[in-house]
Amino acid sequence: MNPRFFTLPQERQDLIRNSAMLEFGAATFKKTSADSIAKRAGVSKSLLFHYFKDKRELYLYLFQYAIDECVHKYLDRVYDDTDTDFFRVLEKGHRIKMAMARRIPGMFRFIMRAYYEQDSVLTPKLRRKIGELFAQITDDFLSRMDLHKFKEGVDPKQVMRLIMLASEGMLAETGACTAAEIDALFAEYKQHADMLRRFLYKEEYL
Repeated sequence: MNPRFFTLPQERQDLIRNSAMLEFGAATFKKTSADSIAKRAGVSKSLLFHYFKDKRELYLYLFQYAIDECVHKYLDRVYDDTDTDFFRVLEKGHRIKMAMARRIPGMFRFIMRAYYEQDSVLTPKLRRKIGELFAQITDDFLSRMDLHKFKEGVDPKQVMRLIMLASEGMLAETGACTAAEIDALFAEYKQHADMLRRFLYKEEYL
């Protein structure tokens, strides 16, 4: 990758990244053309390949960028040592993700397609690395929460997996959503999470 990309104005960097993620998120790696990415970004294909030597390098850069945004910057903002309520902290995290979806519209759809689809350039080693990272994040989250609020027999890790699968599916729909549609998705998520809270928490914590 040409480091000159990072000397571009921030708005231009964002436009190229967002355009590429929207295009890659809408089709497989093989079916996504550099021409379509360049056209959406308002640049020539030759200029695009001046910064990224080929489509594969652009794809891998975008995936790492998206993971950094979704994981590292997310973790910097989500935890507050004064709040250890499982559902409240997850709700805060979902608000942060929705704000990301407004700023980078195609990111979550791109990540979902890249990770779960075989027709991509992600190697098995990279997939395992990402899977291990998410498992570590889950364990870290649960270690910070007050899990005594759950009813006997409830496995918080399974609850978290259920909620995350649902929220990932909802976030993957935000590739071309308006702010109002994103707000509606969040309202739907909160409704489902509140229902689970009522069913799974002990009476004294409702």
